[in-house]
Amino acid sequence: MTPAFRILVDGADRSTVIADRLLSILITDEDGTKSDRVEIEIDNRDRRVAFPKVEAQIEVSLGFQGKPLSLMGRYAVDGVSGRGPVRALTITATAADLKGDIRAPRTRGWTNRSLPDIAATIAGEAGLIPVIGESLRAVRWPFLAQTAESNLHFLTRLAAELDATCKPAGGALVVQRRGEGKTAAGDTLVPPVITPRRLSDWSWSWRGRTVYRAAEAEWTETGTGVTHKIKVGSGTPLKKIRHPYATEAEATRAAESALSGAGRSGLEVSGTLSGFEPGLLGGGLIDLQGLEPVLDGRWHLKSVSHRLDIRPGRRNPSMHRWTAKRWRRQFSGRHGWGSMSRSRPMSCLCR
Repeated sequence: MTPAFRILVDGADRSTVIADRLLSILITDEDGTKSDRVEIEIDNRDRRVAFPKVEAQIEVSLGFQGKPLSLMGRYAVDGVSGRGPVRALTITATAADLKGDIRAPRTRGWTNRSLPDIAATIAGEAGLIPVIGESLRAVRWPFLAQTAESNLHFLTRLAAELDATCKPAGGALVVQRRGEGKTAAGDTLVPPVITPRRLSDWSWSWRGRTVYRAAEAEWTETGTGVTHKIKVGSGTPLKKIRHPYATEAEATRAAESALSGAGRSGLEVSGTLSGFEPGLLGGGLIDLQGLEPVLDGRWHLKSVSHRLDIRPGRRNPSMHRWTAKRWRRQFSGRHGWGSMSRSRPMSCLCR
C-alpha cells in the first residue's frame, strides 16, 4: 500500500501544493505533559518555499491511499530551519493544546471539588474537552490550594498523587491511570497486537529499584492543628512522604500511590515497526506477542515516533519507533532476572 498524508495550514488544505516537495514528516507523541511535536521537511531547491507564520496552525493526518487517513494531531509552528547545499527547509511545530493559558501561573482555592469538577473547569478555561478515567471519577477533596501554579502543573500534580497521568491532546484534557487506554474523544483504545514479523528490530532491559514495603504520609486536623500519620503496607524499607495533607483520605491515597509507584521494578522494551499503525499512541497500550515469554502481554507506551519518508531509495517510507514500559512488584528468579541488568542497553528513545 502507498502511504498518504494530508496537511492543513490554518484550515486550508496544502497537501497538493507541497506533494512534489515533501521529503519527510516526523511526529513525536509523548506520554504525560511533554509536548507532542511535528517536523516537516520540504525540498527548497528553487528557494520558492515561503516561511510559515509563527503560531500558524498545522493539522497532520497519515495513512494509505484509498483509505481514510488518521488525524495525528494539531500543532502550532514555533520554528524553521534550513540546510544545504541540497536545499531543504524544516518546519517544526508543537502541540497546539499545550499553548496558551494552561501553562500560566494561577492562584486560587478549590473547595469540596471532585477530580472531574477540577478537570472540567481547567479544560474549559483552555478550550479543551475533559476526559477522565473511570477509576478516578469518584475522587474528591474538601479543599485544595493552587498557589502560583499553572493549571497544567496543578492537575498533573494531583494526577501523580493518584498514580495517574494528565495530558492535553487532540483537543481534550485526558486524565487517567496508566493502562486505562482512553483516546482524546473518550473512546476505549484497543491495543494493536505486535509480533516479531511486524518488527524490523527490538530491544529490552530491566532496571530494578528499591522495593518499598510500606509508605507513610501525614495529615493535619484543620480545627486543632493536630498532625496524624497514616501508614500503608508493613515492614521496611519505609517511604516517607514529606508533603502534609488536609484529610486522612488524601494522606491514604498519597501513601497508596507512593507505595505503588516507588516500589516497582521497571521492564522496558523498544522497537521499530514498518508500515503505518495508527493505534500506536503515547500513553496508549500495545499487546506484544512472541518476542520473549516474559514480554508477552500489554505494555504502556511512553513514546512513539511516526515517520513518513518519501525520498527516493527509501525501502520503508513509513515506520514507527516506540518505547514501552511495564512494572512488576517483584520478578521471579526462575526467569533469570539476576542477569537482566547486564542485558543490551535500551535505545536512545528510552528515558
